[in-house]
Amino acid sequence: MGDAKTGLLGISREAIETLVAHLGQPRYRADQVLGWVHGRGVLDPAAMTDLPRALREALAAEYGAEPDTRLAAAETSADGTTKVVVALPDGGSTETVLIPEALEELDDDPLEPEPSALSCTLCLSSQVGCAFHCAFCRSGSRGFGRHLEAREILAQLHWARVALGGRGNIVRLVLMGIGEPLHNLDGVLPALRLLTDPRAAAFSGRRVTVSTIGLPEGIRRLGETFGGKVALAWSLHAADEATRRRLLPVAARRPVAETVEALRDYPLPPRRRITVECVLAGGVNDTDGHAREVVRLLEGLRCKLNLIPFNPWAGTDGAEAPAATADGEPLRPPAPGRVEAFQRVLAAAGLSAFVRRPRGADILAACGQLLGSADLSRGGRWDS
Repeated sequence: MGDAKTGLLGISREAIETLVAHLGQPRYRADQVLGWVHGRGVLDPAAMTDLPRALREALAAEYGAEPDTRLAAAETSADGTTKVVVALPDGGSTETVLIPEALEELDDDPLEPEPSALSCTLCLSSQVGCAFHCAFCRSGSRGFGRHLEAREILAQLHWARVALGGRGNIVRLVLMGIGEPLHNLDGVLPALRLLTDPRAAAFSGRRVTVSTIGLPEGIRRLGETFGGKVALAWSLHAADEATRRRLLPVAARRPVAETVEALRDYPLPPRRRITVECVLAGGVNDTDGHAREVVRLLEGLRCKLNLIPFNPWAGTDGAEAPAATADGEPLRPPAPGRVEAFQRVLAAAGLSAFVRRPRGADILAACGQLLGSADLSRGGRWDS
């Protein structure tokens, strides 16, 4: 255990069990600690009233009584979506989004009833910036800053709950915010272990979705680690290689067939499907021909599709350049009716497809609009 006191968020079950054993305490004390931290949101060991004094003092001495992150800001959209800004220990920040009325198209278990209280989906970030430079995504527009540590991913859930203030419950998590989750397995996998641990955050794997642009090795490792119980979403966007190179210049360096092969090997439980996401930009990847290419690529894959109209994000003050393809064509939303036409082509081929409407666009909280920051004066960096 190091000298730096970063708080109890992100401390693994194994580390807490080791400390408990060292103090001669029964093993169930570790469950109690995890329950306080991830279930009740209590981060100060002194407030964990059912723990022995010696254990509380040891936790405070080893990890401290406060996290090394803080709630920096919370902004609510006209549609009720809330963007939460979390300040990071190096002076930068990340963003997470609370979306009320959890997205039905992400739920693959219609037999499980929704809670009666206000329910929210929380969109988590996994990196500062992103190395993949997808044309439609603001998150990668400044390049890659750094990976988020597991505790910094978990801190987003903690501070989102604080911002929610008891007005509802977070019932679903999606790693679809800033960054490519499978590029940061060292941070994401430990966070997922605590998020799905029934004695910690206790989210069912069916209610946790990891979204990826398609990294075959990461897909396989995620499947091996969690046995397919964590839901998977693939950001496809275009099935033909030429269009993918225009929209996904880094991801498209590897043939799309490699990703499809990894997806076919993903150990899906019965009645579960992989979610395939397509951000549609007018005239670039939204034609009926593009839809037919998607149908051909996904033949035989147990999946459903989310169609996402492109959400513009260039600042009105001109501080940010408009989103554009790799060859410089500006991106724009699809023409009226075009997304529905794309959907009809998929449906005619027997594919389930849902249209995701923008949420939080007026506060730059919609899909592809998150950014975060790095403090260059304190060691943060942006790499192209």
